[in-house]
Parts: sequence; C-alpha cells; structure tokens
Amino acid sequence: MNNEPISLIFLAYNEANTIENEIQSFYENIVSKIPGSEFIIAEDGSTDGTTEILRRLALEKGIIHLNGEERKGYSKALIDAVKSAKNDYIFFSDTGLKHNPSDFWKLYERRKEFDLIVGKKTKREDQIYRRILTYFYNLYLRITFKVDKVYDADSGFRLFNRSVVNEVFSNNLSFKSFVGSEVVLRTVFKGLRYCEVPVSYYKREGVSRGVPFKSIPKQIKRVLGDLGRLKKELNVKN
Repeated sequence: MNNEPISLIFLAYNEANTIENEIQSFYENIVSKIPGSEFIIAEDGSTDGTTEILRRLALEKGIIHLNGEERKGYSKALIDAVKSAKNDYIFFSDTGLKHNPSDFWKLYERRKEFDLIVGKKTKREDQIYRRILTYFYNLYLRITFKVDKVYDADSGFRLFNRSVVNEVFSNNLSFKSFVGSEVVLRTVFKGLRYCEVPVSYYKREGVSRGVPFKSIPKQIKRVLGDLGRLKKELNVKN
C-alpha cells in the first residue's frame, strides 16, 4: 500500500534547547519518508529564541511556522494548527523529546482501521505521581462516560483522519486543558473508530511542564467541571 501524506504538527513554546534536534529527528524519520507530507510548527509566543530557530528551519526544511506573538494556550494553538492542515491524515506529537519518532509507524500502519489512534504511554520515565494520576483519571473516564479501551486519553502522541477534523475539531471544543481527552470522548460518542497503541515515553529534558504538585487540587477541580459539562452535553446516563 502506498504511503499517504500526513500533516505533522508540533506545538512549541520556549523549546530553544531541544526543538531543532527534535524537528530534525521527526523530519528524517517521518516527513522525508512520505512524499507530500507537511510539517507544521505552531509556535506560541516564545521568548527564549525558539522563534528565531523556527524561522531559520522554515527556510532550510520548508516547515510551516505558525507564529503568534501572544500566547494562545495549548488548546487554542492545537485547534488552529489542526484546522490549517491540508492532508487527510494528521499526526500530532508533544515536544520536549518525550516521544520516539519511530513509534509513529505503529500508529500509521493502522490508519485504515481506525479514525483516531492514540499512543498509549508505556515504560514511562516521568514522575510516579503523574503515572498514578493518569491511571485514576482514565479509570474515571471509563466509568463516568461508560467507554471501553480508554487508558491514555490525554496522550500527546496521536494520528487521526479528516473525519475527526470534520466531526470533532470543526465544532467548539471547550476544554482549556486536557483537550486531548475531550477529542477522544467526542470521537467515541460520534461513533468514529478509536484505538490505543503502546508507545515509549520519556521524561522531558530540563524542567517539567506538567502540572506542579501543589496545583493538582485546583486542576482536578477544573477538569472535573469540564468533564461534568461534557457528560451533560453528550447525554451520558448515570
């Protein structure tokens, strides 16, 4: 089967220490091997030199640099980047050297079977408390929304097709954080095909961008509010 082009999306905010190496790695392992593919970097108001690096790489590699001087936030930047993609398959990966680009092919080989394929993080090297939170968060999703096979709904490593763009991203996504979970739940409730594939996951180089431990209670309260509103909208029965 011929390889079908993809739109590869990164979000970047103050990633000057790692972004060039990461772009080179994903470009060589994925984009260069699938003719017609594009590489979109949604750069969200960086102040550490990331902008200048991306401007140079846009000339050298032909990447598409979507630049905003003011911060949009993760959710808005992701939605805008997805809507700008031209290809029928869109691959998104978090930055920070947390993922192995070679794992992309595990998702890509299943693109005809499923509409949204999420990389389920395995052999994790991040903090133990984050692994525990991930486990109970996804357990809560499975019970509350009565969905099966959802074990890493907010994973930042995923491949989806134009059906997900049209049915999910084209509507009003509302989560300010954990938007990946909202996309998964809306995809499932639209009747689209969903699966998870095991992928490697490494601890971010440098300072973690995850929720600080002391901020977890506040974050939990906000996420539960978002999930409660989504449950009501989707008419999930108790």
